[in-house]
Amino acid sequence: MNIGKYIIRRGIQIIPVIIFVIIFNFLLINFAPGDPATVLAGEDATQEYIDELRIEYGLDKPLHTRLAIYVGELAKGDLGESYTYKEPVTGVVMEKLKFTLMLILLSESITIIIGTLLGAWAARNEGNLLDNSISNISMVLYSLPVFWIGMILMLFFAVKLQWLPSSGVSSLGSSTDSKFIDTAKHLTLPAATLILHQIPIYIKITRSSVVEKAKEDYIKTARAIGYSEKVVYRKHALRNALLPTITVAGMSLSTLFTGALLTETVFSWPGMGRMIFDAVLERDYPLIMGGFTVTTLLVIIGTLITDIIYTYLDPRVVNE
Repeated sequence: MNIGKYIIRRGIQIIPVIIFVIIFNFLLINFAPGDPATVLAGEDATQEYIDELRIEYGLDKPLHTRLAIYVGELAKGDLGESYTYKEPVTGVVMEKLKFTLMLILLSESITIIIGTLLGAWAARNEGNLLDNSISNISMVLYSLPVFWIGMILMLFFAVKLQWLPSSGVSSLGSSTDSKFIDTAKHLTLPAATLILHQIPIYIKITRSSVVEKAKEDYIKTARAIGYSEKVVYRKHALRNALLPTITVAGMSLSTLFTGALLTETVFSWPGMGRMIFDAVLERDYPLIMGGFTVTTLLVIIGTLITDIIYTYLDPRVVNE
């Protein structure tokens, strides 16, 4: 099987997954406690007004009918209309998605680079003080909740030192010329939170992979030829040890979105995570389902891209 056929096969395999996730999200949200009409109507609303809202938003229809309507509209690319924004869900999600992608792409890129380098450095100094220090620090970071890391960074850098803003995406009164710098400052703490939360995974995976590859026969052969330890680790051990790291990068996307949700809530970052959090409080079903659907698609697409990269690094995967 060539790579093209492998990609097509993987693409076909994810279609049932997408359908299942869409149906599961719909049922999960609609079976959750709470009535959107009651929340939208307010505390002092009459029952007649609540019933009118239920009819207006189609909440009076049976569950299977609403599911059929939702799937049919989704097939046309329509995610519905938000109860709270009174706008199409697609527009709201796209507006928030750019901030989430900004946060995730920046933090994930830095995490992969630094985590891989630290893991390889620790493996090269296996058993030494440096290796133990990196391993212990990464274990401590891995055990800390992402929201706790965010609050500590906010307390130290925003409140005590006042070096960075504590929330939002921009400051009031910032000029157009300084908008990029201002946004970068607001992005620093949320991105640092995700980096510190995710980096232990890449350190551990890279270290284990490099230590394992360093015991292979081709590494011993490279040493026997006369290559320096730097060349042996960088060009031979690390290069082949990157396969598990790429796999973890693809599989960690779902965890990364979860971390982004908590991080965006802590720092009031106007992304998908904050949007879904507010939508849950408002019982905005279309917005919640739209956010979940787009997030699921991004994770699945990221996994597919990971598989494609993997086939180029290790063509043997195509025949498995």
